[in-house]
Amino acid sequence: MTRVAIFIDDFSATGVVVNSIAIARRLLERGCVVQMIASQAEGALIGTVPEGVTVVGLLPADKAGSARPGRLRRSLPEFRRRLREFAPDVLFSAGNHGHLASALASLGLPKCRIIVRISNDLDHMIDGKPVKPYSRWWRILKFRTVAMFADKLVFVSPHLVRSEKVLGKGGIRKAVVIPNGVDARVVRERAKHEVSHEWLSSTAEQPLVLAVGRLAGQKNFENLLRAIAHARRSRPLRLLLIGSGPLESALREQAAALGIAQDVDFMAPVPNPIPFIAGASVLALPSWWEGSSNVLLEALACGTPIVASRTAGSAEDVLDHGRYGVLVDPGDPVAMGEGLLRQIGGDVRLPGDRALAFSRDAALDAYVDLILREELAPSGGSRA
Repeated sequence: MTRVAIFIDDFSATGVVVNSIAIARRLLERGCVVQMIASQAEGALIGTVPEGVTVVGLLPADKAGSARPGRLRRSLPEFRRRLREFAPDVLFSAGNHGHLASALASLGLPKCRIIVRISNDLDHMIDGKPVKPYSRWWRILKFRTVAMFADKLVFVSPHLVRSEKVLGKGGIRKAVVIPNGVDARVVRERAKHEVSHEWLSSTAEQPLVLAVGRLAGQKNFENLLRAIAHARRSRPLRLLLIGSGPLESALREQAAALGIAQDVDFMAPVPNPIPFIAGASVLALPSWWEGSSNVLLEALACGTPIVASRTAGSAEDVLDHGRYGVLVDPGDPVAMGEGLLRQIGGDVRLPGDRALAFSRDAALDAYVDLILREELAPSGGSRA
């Protein structure tokens, strides 16, 4: 019976965690023994882990701390101990931040195969928004180390398999592409769940723009606020941001400075954001970079009009270069605002049946097939 360990940082409401739990469920259905190992076993999605999957928290809540890098460092000794105790055939590292910890924790376990999931644009992490030189070289060193120890690197979108400057040629040779998928039927069922927010009931009078994601620089919510301020010169509309992160205070201050604070609301992450996606007038994805956005696929399945930046991961491919939604320059808040106005006006570009092109079952089966295939593969011995 194949034993699989899945490593994540915590159970926050992120795409990484959503996908990790879905993979764990599918592995369980295929008869595997599955452990989900996390730096801290806390977060909005912990209640969605299926019965039969063991959850392991490496750090107690009072010692976890709020900064992820420190949390991962402190969890490493216990991570190593737990892996030796569980003795997995395959260690699946789900989030970019945990890959180095996974590689180091598995040292000395030559029979354990490592699969890492690359869910973000690594080139942008070194060449995008201003990056300090030491940060750039540290990221290259970190990911090349990961690539050396990993048996397979799973990229969530074809456009990400261009990170040779980060991973080196050897890392690229280990690449496998498994695009994210969506189960449209499940999304539509989850969209029926009742949620409470007064703005959802008044979108006919005042359209509602929704954005979901961590309140961090990558998500480019600063320019989304500027786009909202621009669009409001033409007609009333509101913005609901679902997420948490280090920029919340700065974004609140920015909304006040723009004179739109009364029509911008912040909500903490929720286990099921889909009723909000389905009820919104527009889903905005303004990110500077992404991997493959679950929220984007869920909006497709809901039929919600979309405005996305061209650099938001696979958005350009998912929206078929603008056929199924509006694509904008992430650095141009005026164009973003005009895109929002178009999607709440008479010239809207709807998703149609585009979600059918991205099968959730196919994606999950591809992960499970890869994990089981790697379990049977001979070990290269690089971790002995």
